[in-house]
Amino acid sequence: MRLRFVAFVAVVVGVGLPGVAVARPYEVKNLRVISGPSPFAAGCPGAALDETRIAGAEIEPAITVNPADPRNIVATWQQDVGRNASRSDLIGTSGDGGKTWKRVTIPGLSRCTGGSADSATDPWVSAGPDGSVYFSGAALFLSDPLPAVLVTSRSRDRGRRWSPAVTFAGPSVRVEREVVTADPRRPGHAYVVWWERDPLMPFVGSTHQFARTVDGGATWSAPVTLDTAPAGAIDQSAEILVLPNGSLLALTARLQLEGDGALQKLFAMRSPDQGRTWEAPVQVASQPIAPIPDPETGDALPNQDLTFHSAAIAPDGAVYVAWDRDSSASSGTIDIAKSSNGGRSWSAPTPLPGVTAFTFQPAIAVDARGTVGVVWYDNRNDRLGDAPRTTDVWFAHSADGGSSWRHSHVAGPFDLRTAPRPSGDLRLGEYQGLAGLRRGFAAVFTQAAPQAKNGPTDIFFARIAAR
Repeated sequence: MRLRFVAFVAVVVGVGLPGVAVARPYEVKNLRVISGPSPFAAGCPGAALDETRIAGAEIEPAITVNPADPRNIVATWQQDVGRNASRSDLIGTSGDGGKTWKRVTIPGLSRCTGGSADSATDPWVSAGPDGSVYFSGAALFLSDPLPAVLVTSRSRDRGRRWSPAVTFAGPSVRVEREVVTADPRRPGHAYVVWWERDPLMPFVGSTHQFARTVDGGATWSAPVTLDTAPAGAIDQSAEILVLPNGSLLALTARLQLEGDGALQKLFAMRSPDQGRTWEAPVQVASQPIAPIPDPETGDALPNQDLTFHSAAIAPDGAVYVAWDRDSSASSGTIDIAKSSNGGRSWSAPTPLPGVTAFTFQPAIAVDARGTVGVVWYDNRNDRLGDAPRTTDVWFAHSADGGSSWRHSHVAGPFDLRTAPRPSGDLRLGEYQGLAGLRRGFAAVFTQAAPQAKNGPTDIFFARIAAR
């Protein structure tokens, strides 16, 4: 669907490197599988034929913490992924801080859950101050030449039951990367942003779209265009943050073709009136992008660069955004930019100290005490010439606004080469999830064999906090 080129805990790395603080270490308090055997292993009634679906293949988890009950954690992911997205998206919900989980479905999301769509993809969740949890995603009709619609749903009972899926964008164009954000100060208010493009002409007229609800997701405003990519460029992904003064901040990514290569740019734009009007965008970062092949197999490695950036707001209003930047199959870093004035201006991107190997899919969050956390994958333990592409999940935290960092190992190793490849390339999805707690962080991520037990991949949860 995209256009694109046993836990080992509290291991400290980078001691003695500039910018790496000797501070109180963080460790994994809780690591467990939250996915399970596929509930749709036999397929979905009446679904269009898609022989690429892989039962037990899960990718693209997102996570949120209920501000009305911080022990209530809700996650979502794609279930049984294939070339044309998954059979459906699932919800995982916990009421005890992540110790136990229940898996549920959203009614009407796909044929597997009583709807008419053949597939679902791009799941996201966000919890509001009244405890309502919002879901956004896309539903696909494989037999339709204009196949995707944007869908939303809401849960009023901690993620255990969900309203029937509501469609409010498409199917006139392709919709992708739908991100919903609940307003942390206004109950019943939420915002969703997504990317629209013509599947046959992706570099002509692609846009970022925005809509809001003020009645808890019962209705949504007419979509507003945040920007339109110029000729030879394509909008790629966006997300909405809510600043302490109630203004909205949109972060949007764009890919621009330039000669034989391509350049990615990240922009920030503000709205003082809940998305009714938007100020001119400010450039956050710019960098070249190119596909990086696995040196042993030639497969495209899953670097995402600025496309699937991750952003978060601290209690003091500081905004952080993180993305990966790889220069080869064995070298790379995570860049972090910061704004201290609500996104009007940004620091130059700063590499996360101690990261030198190929890295991908960072997610950033801030806890209630202002500690910044980042979780990501990298291949620092991989050995060229052996069979696996050894991959681990790592975490770093900063208690001083990003001036110094300390690393901890979260999970792995697993073999990236055993991940599902319904389209030919290795797939862990395009994002993982991290959310701030009162103290520490809640993470969800994908792992393949030998960690995965219910199929080629599983979704894992970890609570990461100070010792």
